[in-house]
Amino acid sequence: MPVEFWFTYNNGAESLWLPVNPSELKVTAGSANETVTVQKLGQVTVIQDPVLKTYEFSSHFPQHYGPYCAYKDIPPPKKGIDQLESWKFSGFPVQFVIINPEGQKLTVAVTIESLSYREIAGDIGSIYYDLSLREFKYTKPRTIETKEENGQKVAEISSKGQRPNQTVKPKSYTVKKGDTLWAIDRMVGVPYENIAAANGIKPPYTIYPNQVLVIP
Repeated sequence: MPVEFWFTYNNGAESLWLPVNPSELKVTAGSANETVTVQKLGQVTVIQDPVLKTYEFSSHFPQHYGPYCAYKDIPPPKKGIDQLESWKFSGFPVQFVIINPEGQKLTVAVTIESLSYREIAGDIGSIYYDLSLREFKYTKPRTIETKEENGQKVAEISSKGQRPNQTVKPKSYTVKKGDTLWAIDRMVGVPYENIAAANGIKPPYTIYPNQVLVIP
């Protein structure tokens, strides 16, 4: 199987499999290290937390299926662009997923920083786009508590709070044309064997469009 590029949103409730793989993926990983001058010591590098990675690539949504496409049932170009734009302005991160030919998966939470697109003469109907993503790190909220010691107020910062879960795990999934249990596994994050068992589906795991599957 070829490399696959996916986006999933809201714990797999929405997903997009890019129909054409980018020819190049640029990953930038810097650092926030700062160089300061200390008397008698000269320059000293203060190591900070790593800077979030950025991912940049270009590709297109073709108007018609071609041999360069990753799969046959490709989405209409405008639908693909509209989906990316809706996630960009949602205020929430998406999951950027790359699956290699051996089935190994790299999943990174990202925000869509920029999305530009255009049509090109000679390929009417197809939409070409440039995408820039920034790695997203989940953090715990911190609270500040004050207490009095020796007649003075002292502030303490606590990070015990838990980040609220803003995703809603889908309880069911409606099969679309071209879906397989393996593809649904990758979209919702539940092993296909578990989905099959919950729905009484046995090998060769045949499913049908508009079939509603229970997601365990």
